[in-house]
Amino acid sequence: MSLADIGTSQQTDGPTPIIELIRATKLYDRRAVLSEVSLLVEGGAAMALIGRNGSGKSTLLSILAGLTKLSSGTMVRSGRRIATGYAPEAFPGLKMSAEHYLLSMARIAGLALAEAEARMAELLEMFHLEEFRRQRMDGFSKGMLQKVNLIQSLIAHPQLLLLDEPMSGLDLPAQHTLIGHLKELKRSGTGIVFSIHEPQTIEALADSVHVLHAGRTVTTIHGQEEMRVTPAVYIVCKGISEQRKAEIMDMPGVTSIHALDGTPGDYLAATLEIAAADDYLRHILQAEGSVVSVEPCGGLSAGGLEQWMDPKPVKGGTAG
Repeated sequence: MSLADIGTSQQTDGPTPIIELIRATKLYDRRAVLSEVSLLVEGGAAMALIGRNGSGKSTLLSILAGLTKLSSGTMVRSGRRIATGYAPEAFPGLKMSAEHYLLSMARIAGLALAEAEARMAELLEMFHLEEFRRQRMDGFSKGMLQKVNLIQSLIAHPQLLLLDEPMSGLDLPAQHTLIGHLKELKRSGTGIVFSIHEPQTIEALADSVHVLHAGRTVTTIHGQEEMRVTPAVYIVCKGISEQRKAEIMDMPGVTSIHALDGTPGDYLAATLEIAAADDYLRHILQAEGSVVSVEPCGGLSAGGLEQWMDPKPVKGGTAG
């Protein structure tokens, strides 16, 4: 059911729509960055945006956040004011402490001082940043800055949460912490839209996938069963030389592979077909690397989603 339908219905069943885009178009210098994109964000559900760099994901998130105006089309909200959290892809190292910044953001969002302080302390502890709260952020690492970025988006208990590449720079424990918290938010009714390059995050969190290419919708997949057509495995390893890394990345059966930013020891994460797992593990050991974890997951073969993600990088760095 769309938001337009709610106006003519006295009773609704299922998830509550929060915000809807209808034929949304955004032009920059007469060039369409988004072209007639329509989507519906529902409470208690998470939508993954995928597409290669330049496909319009960040612009779409900025429009949903109310920071970018549409050139044409319609955006319909479920209420006059929706508590919205937004974490952009890039977060600068500001010349102020994390505590000062986060309290300021919480007060701007309308939290009383006592509530703001309690919520900030809870999130700083969750992301293991409590001991750095009074340090200036211009000395923070990329991973620490990303944690502050995520905390500011979460601090005011958002009804709508918008995350642009939320895993960028996070180490493995922080990624697991974030996914666990986002699942809790879904259960409490928050609607989540996030752009992502990591298939395992889609598998763990998404209820639907919206695929963009050159500013247009390619396809939309609803329901996790549609995203779990082929069983797959997610393997994290470390200690691989650059020469052997290139060989491993070109192995058959690997659907996605990237370096984990913000992680010591040059960690490499890959999603691959189960049939290729033994050979992949053998190559890691022959390259004198070590296996950190092996986890089963669903493959993103529905609709050939891998082709709409950025190509596998040959050297370190997460695709941005």
